[in-house]
Amino acid sequence: MRVSRMKAFGGVSVAAGLLVALMPGQASAEIGGSRIINERSGLCLEVADWRTDNGAPVRQWPCSGGANQRWGFQQAELGRWRLVNVHSGKCLEVADWRKDPGAPVRQWDCTGQVNQRWDAVRSDSVADAPHEIRNVNSGQCLEIGGWSTAWGAPANQWNCGAQQPNQVWHYFAVA
Repeated sequence: MRVSRMKAFGGVSVAAGLLVALMPGQASAEIGGSRIINERSGLCLEVADWRTDNGAPVRQWPCSGGANQRWGFQQAELGRWRLVNVHSGKCLEVADWRKDPGAPVRQWDCTGQVNQRWDAVRSDSVADAPHEIRNVNSGQCLEIGGWSTAWGAPANQWNCGAQQPNQVWHYFAVA
């Protein structure tokens, strides 16, 4: 079933109309979250194997509608976001505050630190255009490494590269 784009939330648009700000303290599970789909592979970003532990890897997998594939966008500061997994309630982060290309992306308890904050940069001026997701700490982009389209390929960060399809993401609201 196809879901409506992020604008379906009807919330407040921030940072070029990209994401919807959640009310402080509102759990992402209450609004259903969003699927984050890689442009190159067409697969969803998920926490592997429905894990809820700190350090669980994040990967791409065929979209199933599961809560481990849904992410709440919570405003951290103007134009910056925490991505909170609906199933685990944990934040997407770059492991160990790393800034090097290829550093793994995982889930961890939400701490509010900059390795868990993300900017989203629209690929062009079209309202429904896909976005790069850049880590505030490193300035690098969330990607599926090696341009992989394989099920289970891990997410990592890499130097942002002019809207490369393995670094570009679409967001879809889930009711």
